[in-house]
Amino acid sequence: MKKITTALLLTAAALPALAENKFSAELLLGMSDQKSKTAGSNSISGDDVSFGFRGAYLATETIAVELAYQEYGDIDNSYPALVDGGTITDNISSKAYTLGMKGLLPFDNGFSLHARAGISFWDYRLDIDNSNFPKNRTTLKDDGTGLYYGIGMQYALNDHIDIGLEYTVTEMRVRLDTGTAVEHDVKNLGLALTYSY
Repeated sequence: MKKITTALLLTAAALPALAENKFSAELLLGMSDQKSKTAGSNSISGDDVSFGFRGAYLATETIAVELAYQEYGDIDNSYPALVDGGTITDNISSKAYTLGMKGLLPFDNGFSLHARAGISFWDYRLDIDNSNFPKNRTTLKDDGTGLYYGIGMQYALNDHIDIGLEYTVTEMRVRLDTGTAVEHDVKNLGLALTYSY
C-alpha cells in the first residue's frame, strides 16, 4: 500500500511539469520524388503526391519526440517485353512509419527553423504487369528499417496552430523476394498543418 501511495504522490507531483509541455498532431501533404536503383540496371524515378500524419511531444522548448506515418505514392516505368511484343509496366509504391527527434530554433516573430532525424520502418512494393497477360500480375515486396532526416521551417499562426514547410529524405535498402537488392530513396517536400494542445 505504501508503494502505491508513493507512486500516486510522485505522479501527482509530476503532472504540473507535464502540463507545461505540449503535444501536437500534424497533417502532412506534399510531393515525393522516389528513385529505385538496382545493381546493373537503370534506375526508376518519378514524383507523386504524399500524405501522412504525425504526433509529437515537445519535451523542451527546443526538442520534440515524433511518431509519424507517411505514404509516398507510387511511380511507374514501362518498357517493351523481350517476347510477344507486349509492354511490361513496373509500379513501385512505398510508405513508412517514423520515430525520431526534432530540434527547433525559435525566433521572436513566430518563425522557427527545425531539423529532424530518426528511424523509419518502411514498406516497399513492386508490381509487374505484362500487357499480354493482364491477369498475371507479379508482386514483389520487402520491409525493413532505415534512416530518415530533414530540415524545415514553421510559423505560429496562434497559440495552437502552426503551418510549416519541410524537406525530408528516407532511405530504404530493399531486398526483394527474388534476392535482388534495390536502393530506394524518397525525397519529400511537404506542407505541415500542426495543432498543439
